Amino acid sequence: MCTSIQMKSADGGLLFARTMDWHTYNAGALLLPQKYSWTSVYSGQKVTNLYAILGVGNLAARPHADISDGVNEHGLAVQKLTFSNQSEYADHAQPSKIQLAAFELVLWLLGNCRSVADIRQKISQVQLMTDQFSAFKFGRNDLHFSATDPTGQMINIEPCKQGELLVSDNPIGVVTNAPKFDREIEKLSTYMDFKPLTEITSANSLNPNQVSTGNFNGKPVFPGGFTPTSRFIRASVLKERAIFPENEHENVIETWHILNSVTVPKSSGRSGTYTIYRSAVEVNSRKLYLQTYNDFSIQVYQFPDA
Repeated sequence: MCTSIQMKSADGGLLFARTMDWHTYNAGALLLPQKYSWTSVYSGQKVTNLYAILGVGNLAARPHADISDGVNEHGLAVQKLTFSNQSEYADHAQPSKIQLAAFELVLWLLGNCRSVADIRQKISQVQLMTDQFSAFKFGRNDLHFSATDPTGQMINIEPCKQGELLVSDNPIGVVTNAPKFDREIEKLSTYMDFKPLTEITSANSLNPNQVSTGNFNGKPVFPGGFTPTSRFIRASVLKERAIFPENEHENVIETWHILNSVTVPKSSGRSGTYTIYRSAVEVNSRKLYLQTYNDFSIQVYQFPDA
């Protein structure tokens, strides 16, 4: 039950924000240096990251850091989100690939890729595994992933047959949990008329956060509730109608107000799931913004040399 939003600002900035709705996750800010070494829980294979990472992770994770979202020193930002009953992982390893548990992929991508283009080139090296034959039993993690960088490209990464990773473009700039992305777009089309893809991706767009024609006449009101589809539609429509922020400061404020609409409060009448934190990274300034459930303030973190 997480929601991810990409928001651009008029000064060329780009904020990649999300809610984390997983109540057992012991989250906090993490800084991993260049050459951070870790071993895959599947096979014990040693990996040494190339790049420094600033992000949010599970502070209780063992045997290595578990990053849920963050940015690396080159401005690549990656997030993992629940992908309810949609992920497909491999039981049997392919010798030519690196075998990882799903929860390790963000750590690998941020540590070893400089950009979205780099992900596209290197992603075929990775195979996501079940723990059937693993050295360490890590359970089932139904996840998919999203990434962006200073070029403005945004991609979804979905585990498919035999743990291979399918990369697809995301011109909408919003991701939730289920169903698969193409079906979410189909449902969103009930609430807005899309511009042609060439206009959405044009560098000359007056407001690159907007993907519709701007005509909402006769369209239904966006849905309430906290289902993945409801959150996807609500975040997309509010992002579509938002102001175009002038700078990073305005972008954080506007994005946080959009996140308010998909933030899940604690409830005694629903499951224990709630939004344990909201976070965002600015891919140009490499700043991390983090607000936990019990904190009214937003904490700001930077790389030491920033």
